[in-house]
Amino acid sequence: MTGRVFEIREFTLQDGPGVRTTVFFKGCPLRCAWCHNPEGQAFAPETLTLRDGTARRCGEDWTADALAAELLTNADIMAQSGGGVTFSGGEPLAQADFLLALIDALRTRPEATGVTLALETSGHCPPEVYRRVVSRLDFVYQDLKLHDAAAFARWCGGDLGLVRANVAWLKASGVRHVFRVPCIPGVNDAAADRVAFRAWAGDSAVEFLPYNPAAGAKYPLLGRAFPLHEGESMV
Repeated sequence: MTGRVFEIREFTLQDGPGVRTTVFFKGCPLRCAWCHNPEGQAFAPETLTLRDGTARRCGEDWTADALAAELLTNADIMAQSGGGVTFSGGEPLAQADFLLALIDALRTRPEATGVTLALETSGHCPPEVYRRVVSRLDFVYQDLKLHDAAAFARWCGGDLGLVRANVAWLKASGVRHVFRVPCIPGVNDAAADRVAFRAWAGDSAVEFLPYNPAAGAKYPLLGRAFPLHEGESMV
């Protein structure tokens, strides 16, 4: 079995507790208009053409054992800091079988002692898949993108019902988690939106993340327009 990733980033500090290595899975079922990793949306490999004319291939296939070894290169530093490996994307749960194999490969390597495993996810997947993977993890960053089903379909191209079912399970699961809201101007950043997100999170911690004005910079490098600037909906 192989899985496809488009980046491995070492010594990250924003993707969970401690010092971490973050691996970005290729492919996502959503098309959020503000996505700042557009090279992670399609499952197929892509070429990102930089402004100096050089090209970077986005999408590399790994076996679980080989990727586990690569992700644990700095295992001693991660363990000493209370950190570990974070699965991001794209959407890691879109490659759930490979992710489970990778979790097994990481858990069984002796150098992984003290290394925690975390997930950054949209939660847009079948509940049985979500539960099977999340129950194996130490920590989850769960996105809350929009709280209205019609708005979620318009701006993300997905079914909010899936996310709501998975969020409800997560809150009762006992798995450590934090909810994250990407605050997008004119989309989900009104005062009433914050109230709705806090109500949805309940007793769980929720972080409101400021919009990154450079979010659209990669789209021209892929030959695409930035949907949020174009005012396009996803349906």
